[in-house]
Amino acid sequence: MFESFCNRKIPLPKSDIVIKNALHEQDKRYDFYPKLDFVSAQFELDDTEIDLASTTYGNVNLSDWEKRTLLASWLDQIDADKTYDYVVFDCPPATKIVSQNALAASDCYIIPVIPDDVSSRGVTHFRNLVQDKIDKKLEYLRTSARVPDSDVPRNFVPKTRLAGIVPFLVKHAGRASSGFTNIHTEQIAALRRTWKDDVIKTIGLNKIGVPESVNAGVPVWSLRGPNVTTAVKTMMTSICEELKKRVDK
Repeated sequence: MFESFCNRKIPLPKSDIVIKNALHEQDKRYDFYPKLDFVSAQFELDDTEIDLASTTYGNVNLSDWEKRTLLASWLDQIDADKTYDYVVFDCPPATKIVSQNALAASDCYIIPVIPDDVSSRGVTHFRNLVQDKIDKKLEYLRTSARVPDSDVPRNFVPKTRLAGIVPFLVKHAGRASSGFTNIHTEQIAALRRTWKDDVIKTIGLNKIGVPESVNAGVPVWSLRGPNVTTAVKTMMTSICEELKKRVDK
């Protein structure tokens, strides 16, 4: 399939691009999460994006459908649904074809949002894009190209639901009654008025330890050092547990 877009005989990658026991492979001293596998992002994805966006073959609608379901087809190929309990895609806040592929293969999506005016308004825009532009367009492409059910990837999801909106990098203000800065207090309240229970209860505070964990390439629970306090680990645990319950619905 992929070679048709790029005019070269390169098949979809196989499971050898999956890094098994990824954290152990990164540092042999640790074996934190032996069942956590990883596929790393590459700058070449931008090249793929350009190839996919600029190339069409045969039936236009069929071509567009297959461009946007490549990832679902790859998950079928590696039997991801039999191998993993969860597959998580970390995508930039954009709806390029590569990101559309991730959404087409996802049961749900999560929107992290810094509670400022611009980011908060972006939540509405992104949700409408997923529902009205991506999901509906994929259904239109599938039906108009007359793709038989047997050719639809098993891991294709026609309707991707919102699992939760996560306020994060919220700044602390000790003297405020809410505990947050005025602008963050106002924007969190506005998010809850607009999105009700779609906004998770736990607030992701701008705490020391989270960026250090990202920089070290390990989960916050496994980072050793004075910067990661019990409060940081408790906060991240609460966020993950709440999101897991929503994803599992």
